[in-house]
Formats: sequence, structure tokens, C-alpha cells
Amino acid sequence: MPFLAHLSFVLYFIFYIKYKRICPSRIPGCRPDNLTKYLHETIMLAGGKESDFFLMDYQLELNVQSFSGLNDTIRESISAHPSGPVRIDNKIWFQVGDMVYSCADCPEGRELFNHLVTGSSAGSVNPEDAVWRSVLNGIYDPAFCERYKIRDQISRTVILFRPTQRMERFLLQESIPLDTSDRMISMENGDVALILHTKRHSENMPYEYAEAVTETMESEAGIVCYAGIGNSCDSLDALSSSYSEAAEALRTGLQHHLPGRVFSYSKQALERLTELIPPERAASLRQKEIPPEAEKVLSEEMLETIRVFFLNDLNLSTTARQLFIHRNTLLYRMDKIKKATGLDLRKFEDAAVFRFLLSLPQKHNI
Repeated sequence: MPFLAHLSFVLYFIFYIKYKRICPSRIPGCRPDNLTKYLHETIMLAGGKESDFFLMDYQLELNVQSFSGLNDTIRESISAHPSGPVRIDNKIWFQVGDMVYSCADCPEGRELFNHLVTGSSAGSVNPEDAVWRSVLNGIYDPAFCERYKIRDQISRTVILFRPTQRMERFLLQESIPLDTSDRMISMENGDVALILHTKRHSENMPYEYAEAVTETMESEAGIVCYAGIGNSCDSLDALSSSYSEAAEALRTGLQHHLPGRVFSYSKQALERLTELIPPERAASLRQKEIPPEAEKVLSEEMLETIRVFFLNDLNLSTTARQLFIHRNTLLYRMDKIKKATGLDLRKFEDAAVFRFLLSLPQKHNI
């Protein structure tokens, strides 16, 4: 039998060399759980060149090529989503090692993706985690979710944690006990996605939860960690939107140097609007309204004062208490800003203008 199995594989390889086609389901032992292994072996024998396959089990065309052989648009999209698939031109693209797989964006393609993700883990990743990861990346297969008893119509929010150094998932699980309905998934780029059941909690609960996690990780494990929070959704099919929003919140918060370590997508509308302004125009506008002399007044202490003042809806007394300063000290700082910029932050219109200007870059980096 071993001889026959080996002979069978050699014959199929010869068939592949001649026609650039292969039927993994007919290779002895080729099952969904080791599909990736056989594809990798065949690609190696073919010299890692671009290859086309026809998968009999899926009745599906599969193209495999090197990452460097892709066009700029697809390469950029895959680089922006290193832990999951990308949907472009009615096809699903996803990376396994140095190779990129693509197939039609159809039910068979989504099933194949789930098999590849599960098989490529080589037993090191829980298959259920692979299903959750595919759901986060927009590949929702009801059959897989039903198999692992993943409930659909419940309210969930994705919180994406990004450490400044490598952080294993178990560190978070040890620091923050999870509810049975919550799920924590390690992403391939080092991020950790927390899928939080939010229906039973207050609207501000995800933000408070993320703050508690980042503070605990720093105090207990010495790991500085940032977090992005997506909007709540009510179905598995929409969970990928919450994940994308969490990733976007992280990017926006870090790129705009927003205060704190937890960034919520729902609170970044202004930053997203300012990104529509050409960078050189945005920098010019800020320099015009806040000249270099005025920028010198905006020290770290002053910016923190402004941040807390805005968070407290321009309430002087509450802001003074939270900053542990006298109310007159706060008034002095407000007057100092008014003198430097001409804007009185105690007035809503001036405060709105100043908040907008702060979201603009100080200078344009070419």
C-alpha cells in the first residue's frame, strides 16, 4: 500500500506538470484537515511558480502565486489585513506563508478558506478559533458556525488589542477573566481580538473594559498595550464590520497621536473628516490659525487640561476637581490659551474650532 500511495502521488504530479491541474481529493489521505500540507508540497515540487488547481471536493478553481507577483492594489490590501482574507474583484485572496491563494467569492470558496485556515494551523490552533478568525475577516459560513455551536443573533463588540511588544493571549486571559459568551482570538499580526458579548452591559462598558485591560497589562505584566473599539453589532455576518472599525480606530488613534491608549471608532468622526483634507492643506490651515508662538503654549500639561475640559463638556468645576487644581488655576490656563490663539474654549463655537484644529497635523511630511 505505501508503494501504491507513493506511485499515485507521482502520477498525479506528472499530470499536474503537464496540465497545471491537480485534484487533491484523489491524493491518498488528502482531507480538509491536511489540504494545506498537500498544496504546499505540490507548490514546492512545481518550484513555487504561479499554479492553477481544480479542487474536485469543492468544484472550485484555485490559483496560487507568490506575494511579490501580485499587483500593487492586491498587495496593499493583503498587507493591510495580514491575518485574514481580502475581497477584490469577486474573488477571495488570502496569504499562507509566502504564497497567496485566490478563488471565487462564493459559498464553496468560503468553505475552502475555512478548511485552509484550519489545516494550516497544523494542530497548534483550535479549529473553532479559525472559524472565529474567518468570521472577523468577513468569511461567514453558517455551516461552520452551526458545527461549533456559535450563536448568531446576539449583540457583540470587537475590541482589538495591540501590544508594543509580543503578548500571548494567555496573559490577557490570566489578567482579565472572560465570560463564557466572550471569545479571545490571537491574530497573525500579533494583535489580540476580544469578541465581547455586550447586550447585558451599558453602552460605555467596552471602553471601560478596554481601559481596565490596558492598565492591568502595564501594571501586572509591564506590557504597554493599545486598544481599538468597534461599534456593536447584532449578528455574526456583521461582526467583520466591528473588527474593521476596531482596527481603524487603532490606526486613527495612533496616527493622530490621540491621548490615552484606548480609541473608540464612534468618537473619531472628526479625525476621519480631517483625513479628507489634503495633508499639505491641513498643515497649512493649522499653522495659519495656530502660529508657532501659540503652539509653544500647548505644552503636555496644557493639552491634558484641554482634553479633560472637553471630556467634561466644558464644565470648569468638574474639570478642576479631576485635575486636582484650583478653579482659578484652570481659569488662568483658559485665559492663556485665549491670549495665544484668540479662541475662548469656554464658548462652544470656539471650543469646536479649536478641537478641529488640534486634529490637523502640525506640519506636512512629504
